[in-house]
Amino acid sequence: MRKIQILCLLFLAVAMGQACQNGAPKEAEKAKTPAFTSTPYWVSSTFVDALEADSDSLATAQCHELEFIGQDSVIYIYGGWEAAPGTFTVVDDKTIEISGEMFGDATLRITQVSDQEIVMDLGTDREVHFRPVENHEHDPRGAAVLLVGQHLAGTYTRENPFGRTNAKQPITLNADGTIKGFEAYQTYEVPIGGDLADAGSGNNMIYFSSAKQEMFPLAWSKRGDTLDLWTLERVTGVDEKPYYEAGRMYDRLIRKK
Repeated sequence: MRKIQILCLLFLAVAMGQACQNGAPKEAEKAKTPAFTSTPYWVSSTFVDALEADSDSLATAQCHELEFIGQDSVIYIYGGWEAAPGTFTVVDDKTIEISGEMFGDATLRITQVSDQEIVMDLGTDREVHFRPVENHEHDPRGAAVLLVGQHLAGTYTRENPFGRTNAKQPITLNADGTIKGFEAYQTYEVPIGGDLADAGSGNNMIYFSSAKQEMFPLAWSKRGDTLDLWTLERVTGVDEKPYYEAGRMYDRLIRKK
């Protein structure tokens, strides 16, 4: 009889344990990290569109970049030079939120629309759409600056409207910002944001530099394979903030097919 009582108590204990286990709330499953975070480089669609359309004013396209650099780390870049590192938390399998010291109390929410598009919610009905871009060499200048370099890259001949003696010498612009055959200059830079990006009246700017760090700024415009370079005329006083407008044509370069 005693054995029967013990067995009954054991069965009762097991049944009660199973009931408690079934009744306990299950731990929420961790949301899956969105697939787009495995693509390192994203650039705002408006900037890519402006570049493809040969815009004369890339600065007004307001370039935004996102660079995913680790398991939960990301860098937000505005205008090619304002960089804000942050970390992201997963909201669901298509959404993350970015925060960080440089964001203050703000939180950026990024949502995947498709494999080729994500959108950043800036609040007050403002959104920025992004496209994935390639940067296989992890160019430290950033993906957007590399895109501009690829846009201008090629070997050019001078149309020579001014009778230069070196007109037959080809000029090569490389995507990495180096140049060969253009006077004594060895590198070039095309800023995409900030005061240095706008020559005035919305013109694009390009800065050529020599080994002696001498800088030669010009305005530029591009139509297909034709790259026009323009001199700059300062329209502010010597004691005022420099402000320039495009002046006369400096050169016309034709990219070889």
